[in-house]
Amino acid sequence: MGKSEIFLVTGGTGFIGSHIVNKLIKRNKNVKIVAKSDKYNWRLENKEDVDIAYMDITKYNDLKKYVMKIDPDYIIHLAAFVNNKRSLEVFDKNLEVNLIGTYNLLRALNNIDYKLFINTGSSEEYGIGEAPFLEEKNENPISPYSFSKTCATKLCNMFYNMYNKPIVTVRPFLVYGPKQISNMLIPELIRHGINKMELKLTKGEQTRDFVYVEDLVYAYLTILDHYSEIDRFEIFNVGLGYQVLIKDIVHIIADYFPNNKFRLGSMSYRKNEPKNFFSNIKKIEKLGWSPEISIETGISKTVMWWKNHYREIFKK
Repeated sequence: MGKSEIFLVTGGTGFIGSHIVNKLIKRNKNVKIVAKSDKYNWRLENKEDVDIAYMDITKYNDLKKYVMKIDPDYIIHLAAFVNNKRSLEVFDKNLEVNLIGTYNLLRALNNIDYKLFINTGSSEEYGIGEAPFLEEKNENPISPYSFSKTCATKLCNMFYNMYNKPIVTVRPFLVYGPKQISNMLIPELIRHGINKMELKLTKGEQTRDFVYVEDLVYAYLTILDHYSEIDRFEIFNVGLGYQVLIKDIVHIIADYFPNNKFRLGSMSYRKNEPKNFFSNIKKIEKLGWSPEISIETGISKTVMWWKNHYREIFKK
């Protein structure tokens, strides 16, 4: 009897990674996690069913030793340094983790006959351009983060070309949902709403493409389930596939917090702020995936999670 298939998830205690891990566990999969620390283990629902290796993906020797030991069949790469600041202050860290870390992982896996490697890119790789964005569009990074993600995607393509490795890249658009505690728009609005804190915002007339985290998880699972149909390096956009006004997001969340202090129009737009930014998702739809959670339903679920867990997690 052969070994059970092993799923390696880097960044498996992160926002997206933990949702993927939890779903794989529910499918009775053999899951291994690489995480930098145990800080975010609270996101995992069944920690006893997961093997977690704590390490830094920028340390090649440690990573290679672990990868050779577990011999994974599927790799979902989510470990990343996420900082969208448009400043050279964060350039080195973005490159070190997002590019060199990805290179270390691919190099460590290169002698392993794995079935699929899913790299996680970013919609920010598209930068400024005409929406909706097709996967074939040339990248136009506008920050160290988007540059590092673009480089990582190109690196994956190179490994496919050099070694014929089964590799794809998922490009999520703006992901949101329960357990996200970053300073992205939706969690920031909810956090400020709960605490009745002032939040200065632009007029919100720009549009963005949001995807609920559970929909994103099913996109990864769809790719895993249909990997035999993917015979070359591919990039898959994952989003709603249509644009939503930022001010509409603010108004939806404001309805949950009648005493909010959201100040639309109190800030200027950033330099080179894209006016319209949304995805074309026809490629992944051909694999059988499409988003199921509306922005209203997704925000409702997210607000409910925050209200139920805020005190417990943030110890206010």
